[in-house]
Amino acid sequence: MWDAGDFDPWSALRWETVRVLRYRQTKPAGRVLEAMWLADWPVREVPSRALYRMAKSRWEVENEGFTEAKTRHGMEHICHHNANSLLVGWLILLLAIAIERLYRLRYLHRGLHPRRASIALVRQFRLSLGRPLIVDTS
Repeated sequence: MWDAGDFDPWSALRWETVRVLRYRQTKPAGRVLEAMWLADWPVREVPSRALYRMAKSRWEVENEGFTEAKTRHGMEHICHHNANSLLVGWLILLLAIAIERLYRLRYLHRGLHPRRASIALVRQFRLSLGRPLIVDTS
């Protein structure tokens, strides 16, 4: 593990200084993993080992999410560096925002609109996701 906190930030970064934590980890099969993390916490507030644990826990959260998506929902591992995967990620985020907004409309009653039944909320949600149905009657 290598930790240094005396680097100057670049112009768009609003930190006083940049701390770099670099670590190498050898897995049981012999594969060597190497990563670097940037932080603005001084070493006296967050020691090297604590920053390392925070960095590793971030990967645990991501891996648990991918494992659940694959085993419980039939999704394969998403390569997050692929342009299509980035698009899918943004679309999922927008879907989550839409669900949150519908929740607010249904359960956090504000304004003059009537409180909707749960099934009405689901129907409204499903209709808002689809394209308008064009019926060909010819």
